[in-house]
Amino acid sequence: MSDITVWANNDVVQIAWRSDKPIETCLGFAIDRAEVLPTGGARDWEALPAWVGFTGETNPAWQMKDTWIWPIQKFSWKDLTATRGKTYRYRVTPVGGEIVDGQRLAAIAGIVPLESQPVTLTEKHGHCSAYFNRGILSTQYLAHQIPAGPSGAPNYVTLKGRIDQPGDPLRENLAGQLIDGLLSLLRRAETEGGTCYAALYELNDVELEGALLQASRLSIILSNTGPDDQENHPARQALHEKAASNPNLQIFDRFVPGGHIGHNKFIIYADAQGEPQAVLLGSTNWTDTAVCAQSNNALVVEDATLAKAYKDYWDRLLADTENDDAKQGRDLRSSDAEAGATDIALDQAAATVWFSPNTPHARPSHLSADAPPPPDLSVVYQLMQQAKTAVVFLAFQPGSPSIVDELARLGNARPDLFIRGAVTDPNAAQTFNTTLIHRSGEQPVDVVPASAIDDQFGYWQRELLKAGPSAHAIIHDKIVVIDPGQPGSVVITGSHNLGYRASMNNDENMLLVSGHDELSKAYAVHVLDVYDHYRFRYMIQKGGTHAFSGLSRDASWQDKYFAPDSSARRDLDVWFQNGAAKD
Repeated sequence: MSDITVWANNDVVQIAWRSDKPIETCLGFAIDRAEVLPTGGARDWEALPAWVGFTGETNPAWQMKDTWIWPIQKFSWKDLTATRGKTYRYRVTPVGGEIVDGQRLAAIAGIVPLESQPVTLTEKHGHCSAYFNRGILSTQYLAHQIPAGPSGAPNYVTLKGRIDQPGDPLRENLAGQLIDGLLSLLRRAETEGGTCYAALYELNDVELEGALLQASRLSIILSNTGPDDQENHPARQALHEKAASNPNLQIFDRFVPGGHIGHNKFIIYADAQGEPQAVLLGSTNWTDTAVCAQSNNALVVEDATLAKAYKDYWDRLLADTENDDAKQGRDLRSSDAEAGATDIALDQAAATVWFSPNTPHARPSHLSADAPPPPDLSVVYQLMQQAKTAVVFLAFQPGSPSIVDELARLGNARPDLFIRGAVTDPNAAQTFNTTLIHRSGEQPVDVVPASAIDDQFGYWQRELLKAGPSAHAIIHDKIVVIDPGQPGSVVITGSHNLGYRASMNNDENMLLVSGHDELSKAYAVHVLDVYDHYRFRYMIQKGGTHAFSGLSRDASWQDKYFAPDSSARRDLDVWFQNGAAKD
């Protein structure tokens, strides 16, 4: 074995390792971790858990074993059980020997295990705090937590009843640290005597709404999600009633025309002197499903220049609401035609922010496929075209044209560029994969739609894909990461759906951070975690119950990593762009 690397965000540790050649008799890898103590030293090694065993074995009660009994038959793994805020080292040991139910395998003689550098699960990356939830419902964890409904999948009515309840353990597990991130600036305002300015699209979560109602100093622009305002109406009414008795609480109703949405989800913190100091942005609407039943992210940036750019945009939205009946008038569009701020010094990086709508007119009903991109997406496309090794992304329903079309063109022009992504919209995934030139005799699956295991077989119970028949978002992130872990990395995030329509028709914000290596690693871990999750389920849907029925009983599972033009090897190598700890 040659090298090992570990990346982490606030929720997941990604471990990857390599070998120069196949390991004879290797049945997989045992992975141990040891907590590194703040005072120095470390706790004893403990094996990571495992739930899936060898072909011919079963685990109907979903009982946990460990990776010395059921090893990892990959050259990478994610630790989803590590504790947030703690620091760990990881050890990877190739194992083999006789497979006996419930007994540990043996370390293969003559091969020294690989040990990683320490890695900490944290949201903090300099002046940025990045939060990711665990809002993927199509998991075996949820399949064993929620009783089955009439379809055989977990009952979505039971699920909704639990994620609606603040403090419910399932809600807290699915939300992760995301709620803390969303509420951080409101809490800071209460502690420091500051004021928050919010622009929100959807609002129905009891806990989040309660925090807004309890805010001492808050001005909020609340948009509508439809002409009847059914979703937001209860919260809107409660805020208006509260504002009647609190002169420091203001609510402004922004009802944009049909075909347009007030899609922002940001909060600005201004200090007691009224100076903007920090901003919260990202993909997360203030609803129970956004927090618990979709993949989402939130980013808090401590920077006065960026916060002021957001506050200036907030003021423009308010002026458009009051003076132009929220019709996204000429003044708003012309002001957003250029970046809100550029070259903002952010730790060792530089940030640029764009706001929407930023075109002279709304999107026409029929837009040609070769129409030039709006100004913000033009910058995004240029950055993707300049990628050295990799572009990874998550998107909801970007529409067309969008980054998906551009990445398909880029994939054809540069076959060696690593492009991976996942989208809620199956049409977008299909468009990308069928546009790519047929490579190496394989059907490409570089972009996958959100999927669930829809039948019970082998180790798997039937899964729930979304939070009910009317739910439309599964992957709700809007993220592009270019060259993660490298000095020239780029992270793109915000509310923007990454398509022309968002730039032309919606109230949106998009932040581009260049050269922030640690932030790019955190976002890449999230993106590829979601991608891997849905790619596995997509392959099961394509291959049926023969796609995977358990661990291989010999060393042949390694073959795909050492085949010519191995896509598995390319998936592995992306984690090593920044170098790795050597054995």
